[in-house]
Amino acid sequence: MKKKPELVLHNLIEKEGDLYGAICLELDVASQGKTVEEAEANLKEAVELYLEDVYEAGDEKDFIPRPAPVELWLRFFEIEEARLREKIRGDLNHSLQFETAVHA
Repeated sequence: MKKKPELVLHNLIEKEGDLYGAICLELDVASQGKTVEEAEANLKEAVELYLEDVYEAGDEKDFIPRPAPVELWLRFFEIEEARLREKIRGDLNHSLQFETAVHA
């Protein structure tokens, strides 16, 4: 049986008062929760519902992707940069894996 392709989306989760706000950066869909795990689970459900609605309406050309504001992407990449720096520093004998986008 052929494995279903995995869709990788980028999410930003931030503490907002007593809750955690979560946003899917490719689709500009947001949710929240009392914990990081709850916010992420709620966001996954919100994204699934969003995609279902968009495809049922035949609007995928207009609404996929629908990027979040650039400020949120920059915040995401600042966090990723710090995580990557720590990961590289901690394991200099790691194998490399690339996600590649080609624009020709």
